[in-house]
Amino acid sequence: MENVIHLNLISFRSIVACLDDCSLLNRPYVIAGRIGAQDVAQDVSAAALKEGIYSGMPLAAAGRLVKNLTIVHSDPASCFRVNTEIENVISRYAPVWQNDGNGNIYLDISGTQRLFGPASELACRIQNEILDKINIEAAAAAGANKLVCKVASRAIRPEGFIEVRPGEEAVFLSHQDITLLPGLGPSLMKTIRVTGFTGIGELAALSDNEALSLFGKKGILLRDSARGIDNSHVAAGKRSFESRADFPEDVTDETVLKGALTSLAEHSGLEMRRDKLGATEISLKIFYADGVIAEGKEKTRCLFILDRDIAAAAQRIYQKAVVRRISIRSASLFLGGLIPLGFEPDLFEPETEIKNRKLQEAADKIRNRYGTGKITRGIVLAASSGNKTLSAINFPKRIEACAF
Repeated sequence: MENVIHLNLISFRSIVACLDDCSLLNRPYVIAGRIGAQDVAQDVSAAALKEGIYSGMPLAAAGRLVKNLTIVHSDPASCFRVNTEIENVISRYAPVWQNDGNGNIYLDISGTQRLFGPASELACRIQNEILDKINIEAAAAAGANKLVCKVASRAIRPEGFIEVRPGEEAVFLSHQDITLLPGLGPSLMKTIRVTGFTGIGELAALSDNEALSLFGKKGILLRDSARGIDNSHVAAGKRSFESRADFPEDVTDETVLKGALTSLAEHSGLEMRRDKLGATEISLKIFYADGVIAEGKEKTRCLFILDRDIAAAAQRIYQKAVVRRISIRSASLFLGGLIPLGFEPDLFEPETEIKNRKLQEAADKIRNRYGTGKITRGIVLAASSGNKTLSAINFPKRIEACAF
């Protein structure tokens, strides 16, 4: 039985750009990005793809292929909004779903057949609703696991539906181009080019010894993937909490940015603690005014729970990730690696930690009763004092607070 549906929204950023600007329809355009010091096409419209432009191509080379090529910068706020609208659709049909971002969504439809019919009917229903409400056409695939569905949706993109029946995974994959297999990074692709393999079936035919000798310790997993074996599950519930700040004007002021990061930590931290969760991973994305994205991450074996610890980690990530002297347009903070909380008393917990936790609990009570922005840290007030940019940031809720 098909237990998974994969929705694949090809060139997600370019689709969102076209939704915001109808003049781009049917025109060749690219979403600008950067790899190292080189400007590249981060995402490509359907018309640009037909002209031979591909994701990752240097912008200079793309410009030589298409005269007067339109260059567009990604709008993180619009992408976030469209992602939320899509999640609102799928959440009504699947009890468990996983959104990996940029148009890759997996739905666990186990046990939903009596409500919504077979996988083929449900997939088409979701596709039609996304088209009607958001004006986006998605490719969809149904199968027994995430890997097979991902290859299948890639095979039929940019739109349509395909179903891979249980037991037919290996046969289906054997005829597919090897570049459709997920998880093939640059180093593995370099080895594959040396072998001369072009089809997934050639990789699936390798013995254990052959797979290990060619691809090292990842060889067996890679070979099994080519056979359609995938034991990963669709992630249940929230995979992370995101809070974002969209600056009305591009900023470079460090004080404003630190205040914004602290406020993001407070918003995400409150939402996380409401669900009685703690984070083992904090990620930060900084969106520059020229479309370049800087990213950083920090992991810990201990839980990030308190606002002050989340904010401190965000500041450390920011200092490492932001190295360019370019104005910043927006920032997103993610709390991931979520683990259920249990504030059980610890006889050996330092007294200062107990005080900090109780202070956090008191602040959360005020925010839950009177609103998220009713209490905040002094650094946020210091940054917003007399600064119209920070006070006008598009936070999840407006900041209007006293310090603690």
